[in-house]
Amino acid sequence: MPEALELLALAMSGGADVRGAIRAVSQALDGDLSEELAGVAMRIALGDDDAQAWGSAPQRWQPAANALQLASRAGVAPSALLLHAAKDARRDALIGLEVATAKLAIRLVLPLGLAFCQRSS
Repeated sequence: MPEALELLALAMSGGADVRGAIRAVSQALDGDLSEELAGVAMRIALGDDDAQAWGSAPQRWQPAANALQLASRAGVAPSALLLHAAKDARRDALIGLEVATAKLAIRLVLPLGLAFCQRSS
């Protein structure tokens, strides 16, 4: 996900408009991310406003939607906001990985501790 946000920022900083950037990035991605972003591009092309188009995408695209809507309202280029959203997504993914690692450590160590306690008795 962070990479997709960075690609959107790169496309827009290279001069693509929002719809063109979304379409180009959707073609560069694979799997679900590609299909989800292509759906957003298609809805924009069919005339949906940005909120409707992004509302059709899964929740994980909300940082992109927020960044683009904020940039539009403020009249600024969206690339910096998208890069910030990518940084936040990376941080959130890292936190999730750390939590999962801690849970795994507990699952692995707890049975060993119980076995050791039973063996000592």
